[in-house]
Parts: sequence; structure tokens; C-alpha cells
Amino acid sequence: MTVVAAIPGTGEPLVIGLPWDEFRGYMRWAWRPGMHMAAIGPTGEGKTTTIAGLLQDRHYVLALDPKGEDETLTASGFTRVSYLPDEPRAWRRQIRHLTHTAAREPACWDCIHNTIAEGGPARVIIGGPARTEAEDRRNQELMRRAFAYARAAGGWTVYIDEFELVSSAEMFGQRRDVNRMLISARREGTSVVTSYQAQAWVSKHATRQASFAAIWRTGDRDMVKAVAQSMGRDWRELEQVVDLLPAWHVCLIPRGRSGGPLVCTSAPEL
Repeated sequence: MTVVAAIPGTGEPLVIGLPWDEFRGYMRWAWRPGMHMAAIGPTGEGKTTTIAGLLQDRHYVLALDPKGEDETLTASGFTRVSYLPDEPRAWRRQIRHLTHTAAREPACWDCIHNTIAEGGPARVIIGGPARTEAEDRRNQELMRRAFAYARAAGGWTVYIDEFELVSSAEMFGQRRDVNRMLISARREGTSVVTSYQAQAWVSKHATRQASFAAIWRTGDRDMVKAVAQSMGRDWRELEQVVDLLPAWHVCLIPRGRSGGPLVCTSAPEL
């Protein structure tokens, strides 16, 4: 590890820089099932690339794509589906019995559930095209069902791309579903990862319930301050670190000073 800066007067590391592979190793140890994460930064800075890279180390992933057919998510190699099983508890039943119990589900989910029952991973993108109002409505219903499925099944890491689109009352209006999952999903081993561009217009539970926040370079001082305060960190220190971030680099913020130093890295392209 390379110490980039220290807390004045203490000698304790304030921020460290890690190569991507070492950062993934750190997160496999530090980011446990049931812990949530918020990813905040402008478009084009690498949010989806970074999170999709981390999700490769999670066994069960539901990546929600509300804006439809996101190219970066597609590049992750996850299986894309445009429907959910009729019975969300089928996944839990299959894990318990290691048998196929969802005969009425579409063939793609048959394969996904059988792979899980055999001990394999399942990393799934949920979302279809969204070019028309009718497709938007179908995607909105799909997001609603995805939250219900993940909540009933338990054990998934749920990635919500474009969180503002999902939670805004003017758009998908599913803030209540997300908040309920953020608050209550920990006991089921469900982790929620939210990704968005700014603290405005999104539920504050995204950072209040997060064990980690990730922030990219930004000139928005109010946003840096809000994120730091939500994570129990000194906003003046975080501001200095964010100002020094190169393009496509991220600063990971563990909750509270006792959570450890800030960690900076950059993810390779998918």
C-alpha cells in the first residue's frame, strides 16, 4: 500500500492508493454481505465500470438497468433478462432443496436457478429497451418486480444504476421500495449498491445506510460536504482528496473514522 497523505498531528493514514487488483482484494475482505454502498459522481467518470468490476466478486448479483440496455453494464458479461420469475420465493426453495421447483418460469430463469442450485454464480442484468413511453412503463414494472424478488429471495447484491431515475417521484417513483430494502435487507444478507450523479433528488438513505460510499472528482462542494457528513467523515479532508483525484479515479469512503483510511483507485475498462 502507498500512503498518499496522513492525518495532521497523528501520523495515521488519511488516504491510501491501491492498484485495482489490490483494491478488489481489500473489498472482498471489507465489503461483506448485508453491507450497502453508494456511488456518487458525474456521468463519464467511471461509476458503472468500477461497480461492475467489484460485482464480479459477488456470487449473486441483480443489476437493475432502468434506463435500458446500458452499454457499460452489457460489457460486464452478466446475463441480461427482461422478465422476472412469477414466484420470487422459488430461488430460496431451490437453494434449500437443490431441486428444480419452478417449472412454470421462463427458460432463462430455469438456467439461472439451476446454476445457483449447483453452487454456481448468478450475475443478472434486469432491464429491457427504454426508447418509448410504453417501454418505459414496462421497465418501471420490471424494476418494481425486481425489488420484490430480491427482498423475498435474500442473499443478492442489488445494483441500482441511475438511482435518481428509479427513486424520483417524477420518474419511476420507487423510492419507498429502495428505502425499505436499504433499511431491512441487511438481516437477509442482501447488499444494495446505488449509483447516481448528485445527492439532490435521491433518498438520503442511500448514504445513511451505506457502509461505504464512493465518490469521483467533482467541483460540487455541497455534494462533497453532504457525502462526508453522511459517512461520518471530515468534509474538509474529503474535499482535499477529491480535488486531487485524476480522471476516472475514485475515492472509497468507509463509514466513520474508525472504518479506516480513504482508499483511491482506478478501474480498468470492461
